[in-house]
Amino acid sequence: MATIEQRPNGTWRTKIRKKGYPSLSASFDTKAEAQRWASEIEGDMSRKRFVDTREADRTTVAEALKRYEREVSVNKKGAAQEKTRIKTWSDSKYGSKSMAELKSSDLAEYRDARLKEGISTNTVRLALALISHLYTVAIKDWGIEGLTNPVTKLRMPKGSRERDRRPTSAELKGIIKAAAGIHNEMPAIIEIAVETAMRRGELIQLRREHIRGKHALLEDTKNGSRRLVPLSIRARELLESLPARIDGAVFSLAPHSVTQYFVRSCKEAKVTDLHFHDLRHEGTSRLFEKGLSMMEVASITGHKTMSMLKRYTHLCPDSLADKLG
Repeated sequence: MATIEQRPNGTWRTKIRKKGYPSLSASFDTKAEAQRWASEIEGDMSRKRFVDTREADRTTVAEALKRYEREVSVNKKGAAQEKTRIKTWSDSKYGSKSMAELKSSDLAEYRDARLKEGISTNTVRLALALISHLYTVAIKDWGIEGLTNPVTKLRMPKGSRERDRRPTSAELKGIIKAAAGIHNEMPAIIEIAVETAMRRGELIQLRREHIRGKHALLEDTKNGSRRLVPLSIRARELLESLPARIDGAVFSLAPHSVTQYFVRSCKEAKVTDLHFHDLRHEGTSRLFEKGLSMMEVASITGHKTMSMLKRYTHLCPDSLADKLG
């Protein structure tokens, strides 16, 4: 049964004690409000529909994100990037809200404000995806009751237009020539990236023991699965031309250095709007143009789904026209 009493400051305090349920208490401005709350809670308990929302009410988004970073983010390959997103959320006005209090309207406000600032749709989507997974973990793994995922009710921003930039043969030739004057490893890195469709990080992590005749073994990939990448004759020639290193690594450059040197190479070659990751697009498209099937290409590139593979594939229309006759 509920106990309702008036406190010295004029408010009304309600206490509910019922066997099998946690003891609850709350304060209200009027006795009617106190009685109504007690009636609703006791009714839910009688119908066995009571949900204890105290943890959801007292846990702030920032506190939950801190736990998420400690238990979940630390096991991700993109932990460093996610740590930055967590700090942004925690320092924002939404970080001080309780998990039960954060609504889809708050996230819609965040979405619109960030897009208005000129932040890319992909960056906004990643930030919202973090909140969505936070709530999924809190509900399923942490057992916090009374929560609903506010992101599921949100209209997500439309993705940015997919890149379809492919370098021409002349552009690649110019970039490779310019890269040779910046760092002696860059020409091989660029060509091998096109020949194998490997990611920048996968190339830089290559070690001599990973190269086994006509294929390379990738132990640590972006999606966490080991992969065997067949090496073309040209790729094998480039790898064999590189001097052996004492530490066993194929390349000495760090990932960020590769990106910086590639940007410089493009600038010197007067090639615009080309990213290093576009070389993976180019390599993937060339595999299709050589006649490989969807499954064969997926086994080489490591794409988990056909939809993801399609995103990175932009076949040359001239090659398709040649097939048509």
